Amino acid sequence: MTRSDTVLYLESGVNDMVRTCIGRGFVSRKRGKMKLEGKVALVTGASRGIGRSHALRLARLGADIVVNARNLESSEEFGEEMTAPTVMEEVQALGVRCIGIQADVGKKDQVEAMLKRALDEFGHIDILINNAGGLAGEVLRSFASSVSEEDLRATLDRNLMGTIFCCQAVFPQMKALGWGRIVNTASQGGLQAQQGGIYSSYSVAKAGVIMYTRALAQELAPYGITVNCIAPAFVETKRLAVTVYDAIEGVREQILGQIPIGRLATPADVSKVVEFFVSDLADYVTGQCLSVCGGAIKF
Repeated sequence: MTRSDTVLYLESGVNDMVRTCIGRGFVSRKRGKMKLEGKVALVTGASRGIGRSHALRLARLGADIVVNARNLESSEEFGEEMTAPTVMEEVQALGVRCIGIQADVGKKDQVEAMLKRALDEFGHIDILINNAGGLAGEVLRSFASSVSEEDLRATLDRNLMGTIFCCQAVFPQMKALGWGRIVNTASQGGLQAQQGGIYSSYSVAKAGVIMYTRALAQELAPYGITVNCIAPAFVETKRLAVTVYDAIEGVREQILGQIPIGRLATPADVSKVVEFFVSDLADYVTGQCLSVCGGAIKF
């Protein structure tokens, strides 16, 4: 192969790679820029599972990332497979900047300290993904008539209050920027009561997230800030596989029978919807709650 043949071969390979990136939406057709280049995204609950998936997807789109979690090494608890020792290192390997901040979003002072550190590092936060949440306490102690005050308050703090505190913290500087994207995390549990009244504290918290999203969207729209939320159903995370899907005999088959698409969601399925909400495709979309459920929604 001559030198000119080699150059042509290499150029062809690069062009194929660029076309692939454009086709997958990672790169804008306008100037070859990545979709979220120059943006900074704060993702809560991002040390494993769905939050980790969000952080990696936004990083692949060019955003610098702030990874938040109560425990930045929580992936080790359920043996989640990683490509690096931490999510922060996984993100950095994609060629963007990333820091990790350990904080409990259910505590307002910790949220404010987290935002200060993020702004000191990056100067601005353009995108907020409120992913942190989950049920506090045992599932069989979450019935509407008997859930304990301790479990109820802890679940509300993790899901609803954490969402509110983070939104309130980022709003002033998003307002100053004249642009912002906020994506909150609800659940199918926030849209319909679970059979027998189980998961009541979680359902109440997620229903609150949906209504808070709608109220905040009305308030922030004049400042160029959109606020939306996602409502996943059954997602195949390592934690849920260990504690639910593979821990209780027959439950995986029972759940699959409720999903017309015929499979559990992957974290990437949920992250694709987050990408939509933070991209220019959703510039005119705000105050919405989008189900990510494979058709499992029942109303």
